[in-house]
Amino acid sequence: MRNKKWTRIMLILAVGIGFMLVHEASAETPKNIRQENGLLVYEPPKWFLNGYFLAREKDPDYLFGTVEDFVKTLDGRPTWLIEDQELERVKMAELDGRKIEYSLYLEEASTHQTAYWVFVVLPYETAEDWYRGRRAYHGRKAETYYGKTRDELKEVLARGCKITGELRFLIEMGELSSQIPEEAIMKRAKCRPVLDLHTGRKP
Repeated sequence: MRNKKWTRIMLILAVGIGFMLVHEASAETPKNIRQENGLLVYEPPKWFLNGYFLAREKDPDYLFGTVEDFVKTLDGRPTWLIEDQELERVKMAELDGRKIEYSLYLEEASTHQTAYWVFVVLPYETAEDWYRGRRAYHGRKAETYYGKTRDELKEVLARGCKITGELRFLIEMGELSSQIPEEAIMKRAKCRPVLDLHTGRKP
């Protein structure tokens, strides 16, 4: 009798724990994540999608192909999203005829999980413009952090490669990935770099 009693208790506990895990997992749906973070469906400008992108904030190794081509390599269903407050900031800049840096979330929804590739839209025409954007945030440290990359980007832009984005973060299972996006792309995505920034050659 005692063994049967303990068996029933363990069964009830197992069912209860299983329900809690399923409930917790189901709560983290793309719909809920969008609502909690104020994310809205957004159509990025064509000039951003048609441009090349970097995938490491400091001292990137590679230049990748167009943002649009990267989207096509993803396994899950892609949806572009923007934070509601960020959208207001973009609209205000557009009224003044300005292009500004702003963040976008590329939601990759699959049967296993929903991941978010976080891009920064770069509206700069020259490497010096890009560097001034970095200096506005980092002050005198900008030369140490970005001086080398600025010189490399001058060479890239001289070849006619328009850089319009930087892949800044990867969010998986609701957590910020410890992987640098540049490394994550090389391991997971079917997207290969088009240029080695340090050598100026194709990898």
